[in-house]
Amino acid sequence: MANITDVKTDRMRFTKNKFSANLSYLAIVFNAIYFVSVYSTDVGSYFYNIEIGFSVIYNLLFMLFVFLASEGVKSYDLKYSVVLTVLGALQIVRIFGIPMNAYYTFIKIGTKQVQVMEQGQFLLCVACLVLSSAAAILGGIVAYIKTRKLRNYEKTLAAE
Repeated sequence: MANITDVKTDRMRFTKNKFSANLSYLAIVFNAIYFVSVYSTDVGSYFYNIEIGFSVIYNLLFMLFVFLASEGVKSYDLKYSVVLTVLGALQIVRIFGIPMNAYYTFIKIGTKQVQVMEQGQFLLCVACLVLSSAAAILGGIVAYIKTRKLRNYEKTLAAE
């Protein structure tokens, strides 16, 4: 007689991994909030440089690849769980780019010294990147565990 664990694992063959996919979408949402916060800032000409151009391209690629990975983890494809985890880790690295540089930079506008990114915006940007990272990494880890479990179960079925 099959136990509950076997039934749940067997059911995975016919259902999609929605949990990991939903975490991927959450990572995209937090990334979108981050880039809206950064790109809506207009402090002098600080953000008119090549770094912001690369940032825009990276944000678009991040959202594209996370969405692609969300579709892959839905169907229990192991490589997409790794992609999702790596993209999540890269979100942490991004904290040390634009947000950190803008927070510690002061520019002169007229006769006043102005901080490019104030503390509230900096904390919002960091929180969004951390939450985006956590969602992507958790989604990748859960997808990896579920995919390995399903693959091992399928091997036992093939052996029978």
